[in-house]
Amino acid sequence: MGFLDKFRKKPRVTPGGSPIYRYETPEEPGWRPPESVGAYAEEITEHFEALFPGRESFVFHELISDLVHIDINIMRPTEKQDFYVLYTTGMSDLPMTLPDELSDREDLKYAELYLFLPGSWDLGKEFSLSSDMPESSYWPVRMLKFLARFPHEYETWLGWGHTVPNGPEYTPLCDGVGFGGVVLSWTGEDNRLGGLNAEDGRKINFYSVIPAYKEEIEYKLKYGMEGLDKVFCEKQLPMILDIHRPNLCPDFKEVLDQ
Repeated sequence: MGFLDKFRKKPRVTPGGSPIYRYETPEEPGWRPPESVGAYAEEITEHFEALFPGRESFVFHELISDLVHIDINIMRPTEKQDFYVLYTTGMSDLPMTLPDELSDREDLKYAELYLFLPGSWDLGKEFSLSSDMPESSYWPVRMLKFLARFPHEYETWLGWGHTVPNGPEYTPLCDGVGFGGVVLSWTGEDNRLGGLNAEDGRKINFYSVIPAYKEEIEYKLKYGMEGLDKVFCEKQLPMILDIHRPNLCPDFKEVLDQ
């Protein structure tokens, strides 16, 4: 699934059991105002504040929204936990479109995304994101916004183990960054980071967004998420984004997503 492609076609399944969907750009549908805005934002925010207490935070509000209203919530580093927490709200306002074989899985239809940035990351000094922020600082925010809207815009879904290459050539997510796509996973042993049950009974899953190298994504297509997860664990993938981290599957040369 590429960042700039749309419309699902019948998937091809890789040796690792991963269906590969292709997307084409549709005709411009026109502006579609969101049906609701932040239906679960308060509950999600309270959940993250309980997980990461004592942090200053602010919200990067979306000014003009199409289909869904996606906000990026930013929790600042603390002295003991020197990293930012970024998470989305609004993605779970609408159900995702599951494949026919999973259409009855209500527990998979709603999700939000999160990632951790190092405390040295420049997200501005005030309680807002600067409009002139360089792309080298802004790209994780842009990536989260795109991914959160992706399943609703493309009538598909995102879940654990899904990979999203940045186009067929695995274009770098930002100049100077080697990652050519993302992997969705869960982080750590605290299952509270896996999601929450809202007061109305809705299950909202939280997925960690892991920027990944082309070889790591292709490895997952060959051996499944369990195989890639084993590599991530054995080679100690950092929980906090490190744009200089080594490729954990550098010798994997097969190309399955083509």
